[in-house]
Amino acid sequence: MPEENKGMLCGVKVLDFTLALSGPFVAWNLADWGADVYKVERLYYGDQARHWDPIVNGLSTLFVAYNKNKKSIEIDLSKDEGKQIIYDLAKECDIVLENFKSGSIDRLGLGYEKLKEINPKLVFLSLSGFGATGPLKPYPCYDAIAAARSGFASSSGKPDGAPVKAGNAICDTLAGTYALNAVLMAYIDAQITGEGTHIDLSMTDVAMETVAESLIDYSYDQDFQMRTGNHDRYFAPYGIFKAADGWVSIIVDSEERWAVFCKELELASIMDDDRFVNNAKRLENKEELIEIIENKTERLSRFSIEKKLLEAGVPASAMLTFIEAYTSDHTNSTDVLQMVNQNNIGMMRFYTNPLRFNDEVCSIRSGTPLLGEHTVEILEDIGYSEENIQELLKEDVIGESLI
Repeated sequence: MPEENKGMLCGVKVLDFTLALSGPFVAWNLADWGADVYKVERLYYGDQARHWDPIVNGLSTLFVAYNKNKKSIEIDLSKDEGKQIIYDLAKECDIVLENFKSGSIDRLGLGYEKLKEINPKLVFLSLSGFGATGPLKPYPCYDAIAAARSGFASSSGKPDGAPVKAGNAICDTLAGTYALNAVLMAYIDAQITGEGTHIDLSMTDVAMETVAESLIDYSYDQDFQMRTGNHDRYFAPYGIFKAADGWVSIIVDSEERWAVFCKELELASIMDDDRFVNNAKRLENKEELIEIIENKTERLSRFSIEKKLLEAGVPASAMLTFIEAYTSDHTNSTDVLQMVNQNNIGMMRFYTNPLRFNDEVCSIRSGTPLLGEHTVEILEDIGYSEENIQELLKEDVIGESLI
């Protein structure tokens, strides 16, 4: 196991109201680098993602994936005493994260304007599906909705087929990445100026950036780029090709690489073919080109194609299954996996944070918390007495459900 690295954010405290995926992604990354993340969860129920299948020993595996290194505090935010706990935590924290529907946190009396009265230096992130303005702001949004609304989904798939949903939560994680950048920039600014910031970020706006090239194309010549399946719209050959035992991804993005590609796959006869003499011609005759290339590649194994092209300087990769990627020599040589003792499950593999500072691996300090696992600990840390805590438990203001 890699040596523990406390992280660059050690000492930073985060009040985390986020649910589902995009917000927890932000909090997870802050926690990875040493921040104390207090995950505020609904009394007796918790984050909705705790209940998403698949469930193993009472824990959602999806929830487990997005919530390592955090501490869970279980509070009834509808009660004045619950709100007071948040006010007390806000005094101690540097960053607040929420991804409720726009305006919901304000209606709870826990929005930026209220909390900045308590702590003017707070960085407060509001990450919502559609942002704080516009007619869609009151509506719920998840990854697939942002993909649909932004044009991202309609850009994927075959030209004559249906739009294709991405296999993983791309819009969630990309929005989380933007949010993380914004939070860290605002945190730096707060350390310099002594003043906090409210960040409004729309998941759909972020998703729209993924199709920025299409907007530029349309702005230039009013031409809408249709779906291009598993092949690129700007270069050819550039895409996924059949192999004897699966698929291989190949990129030819220059005339120099085109010449090398043809030589390595013994396709010299087409190198100077008028149909393929330059990239523009290859795009024009892309379907014919794909057929010619696959007549060659489908007789070769994906790893032999990968090896041959990589050694010649042409970007290529065998298309790996998840298990193949997970167990590859490269993955196992980069410390990207770590065994962690997860509550209710036992030892399991987690992905470590991919960032490396001075070649140090970001160690996973703890797995995902049970609901309310740290309620008492967190309240003790901010000065609540044992008597006060027991009274709050008795009155169902706080909980430690441990599920």
